[in-house]
Amino acid sequence: MTLYRELDTIQFNDLTHPKDVSDFLKAIHFGKKAGFEEFKVDFSNTKAAFPNAVVPISGLIDFYNNNGVPIKEIGESPIVKAVHLLDPIIVKSERELYSMNSLNKVFKFTDSSHVFWLVNSMLDELNSSDKFEKGVLEGLEWCLNEVMDNVIQHSNSNCGFVMGQIHKSSKHVAFTVFDAGRGIYNSLKNSSFNPRTPADALTLSLQEGVTRDKKIGQGNGMYGLRRIIENNEGSLTLTSNSASYFLKGNKAEIFDRIPTLSREQGCAIVDFQLDYEKNVSIADALKFSGKSYELVNLKIEELENDKGEIEFNLLQKSSGFGTRQAGERIRNQLLNIHQQSNQVIVIDFKGVELISSSFADELLGKLVVEFGFFGFNNLIRMRNMNSLVQSIVQRSVGQRMAESIE
Repeated sequence: MTLYRELDTIQFNDLTHPKDVSDFLKAIHFGKKAGFEEFKVDFSNTKAAFPNAVVPISGLIDFYNNNGVPIKEIGESPIVKAVHLLDPIIVKSERELYSMNSLNKVFKFTDSSHVFWLVNSMLDELNSSDKFEKGVLEGLEWCLNEVMDNVIQHSNSNCGFVMGQIHKSSKHVAFTVFDAGRGIYNSLKNSSFNPRTPADALTLSLQEGVTRDKKIGQGNGMYGLRRIIENNEGSLTLTSNSASYFLKGNKAEIFDRIPTLSREQGCAIVDFQLDYEKNVSIADALKFSGKSYELVNLKIEELENDKGEIEFNLLQKSSGFGTRQAGERIRNQLLNIHQQSNQVIVIDFKGVELISSSFADELLGKLVVEFGFFGFNNLIRMRNMNSLVQSIVQRSVGQRMAESIE
């Protein structure tokens, strides 16, 4: 058991599976039937927290607290505190996210500005965290924008919840979006598609061109999400109105009798994972009415100079020049830029007075080994480097190349 209820107190263990959400809903339901009108939650023993359980439980606690079922925390482990399960973050401005790692935290969003800020921030953090295969970051951007926008446009809820994680050991990213709104079945039942059951609604919602109102959208968001997951051989779990759809690679399963808030409040949970060592063919995945959808990478366009090069301002992009960690984050950014564009990358050192040998090795030494000496010279240009920085780079790159030859 991942959780159990004793009278009005719900004790949680690890939060790593969608079943934790079902068990929580059951605990509240049977607790209310037993006569309890408010509850306590104890997360003291929680040592692991994944988005697929954390995000819906955070959103449900928020819903109950705002709808006459007070839930009080009586114990919180360090990991539960760190992910903000009990106090999801509401971002008031984009600037707030500049000094924050936006992964591994629950955010509450209420409008399209929040969606824009959060998606950009989470993608920037991923971009610095590891090397992603071609198309993965673009695919993630599509998925997050479409799923979070669905909450704003279709859920009849005043807010949604989101959290992302990167698992470097397995080379996977995991994201979950939740809302306590009417649910997908209730959203589609009065449309021209008229699903018979909640399970029908889920399978319909993942088809091309299915939407409750063509005036609001073309109905390609959830279809595009499914196609990106299939293309990457990732996984998708879509749960709403007592039904759940699970997709792994190209194999789908449907489950029913899943606990939810009520018939009227069917909720929606969209949980998906991608393997970032496998590329995503955007042209194949995002094909509508037989035509490929062309994504415009605005972030790459913003970096282009008049010569068609990618201009990377090191002083603006780095949080420091003294540690290997800082060098690794910049190296990952450059590797991901290369995956998204074949253009020459110019690293501009203007304003950078000094770097450590560790930073130089982690950034440039390892890039030379990654691309090879001639490949590096064809791809990377360095400008505005003072003599001190230049000597540190030459020594670090020389040592790294000598080690690689040995």
